[in-house]
Amino acid sequence: MRGKRLISLLILILLWQALSSLVRQPFLPSPPEVARLLLKGSAFRALSGHIAISLLRVICALILAFVPALVLGIASGRSRSFDRLVSPMMYVLFPIPKIALLPLVILFLGLGNGSKIFMVSLIVFFQYYLNILDGVKEIDSHYFDSFRSLGGGFLSSLGHLILPALLPRIFSSVRLTLGTGIAVLFLTETYASRSGIGWYIMDAWSRLAYAEMYGGIALLGAAGYLLMELVNLSERRFCPWRAP
Repeated sequence: MRGKRLISLLILILLWQALSSLVRQPFLPSPPEVARLLLKGSAFRALSGHIAISLLRVICALILAFVPALVLGIASGRSRSFDRLVSPMMYVLFPIPKIALLPLVILFLGLGNGSKIFMVSLIVFFQYYLNILDGVKEIDSHYFDSFRSLGGGFLSSLGHLILPALLPRIFSSVRLTLGTGIAVLFLTETYASRSGIGWYIMDAWSRLAYAEMYGGIALLGAAGYLLMELVNLSERRFCPWRAP
């Protein structure tokens, strides 16, 4: 398995090298040029600091969005009246491009971490909610009937029935929202910001420092890969029957 992943990574690097050799333009440096930059202590420390800030923002945003989405998704999935009350609002708000609210959010929360975390949370919340809602509705009602016949109540069904059945959906949602969250965070960090990998990449682009720009992109991709692997590892641990 690891060998195939290394081969996949090598193919990407070779394609990058081939395209760089074909184009022969300063805006597309070769992998060795970017690698030399990353091996410099000062450049790597600067990049690592910005990556750490961005990852902390993304993780906080995903957790902040997950908790209310889980509560509302389970409540809507188990209660038709609650579903009729909440889901129409979700369906109306979901298609609206929330990124357009960024200037307003900044006015309320300022230019710091709060506005960026809130913006990411607002966008991924709907993905969480809809996936959890569908997951709860997919649970066969006969399981709930059997559980009640054995004397189980709603609270005990959460730990013994609903959450175990939702785990595969939850891990799939985390994978999707992780990509969405990083993309949204990149946009928020390019707007009136002086920290984060989004700011670093765009700042390098504005200075025509293309090796630094690609170094930021490469490190962002590596961080995203590690987070995905962490999610996959967690799924293999908690959902061995559905391990990717």
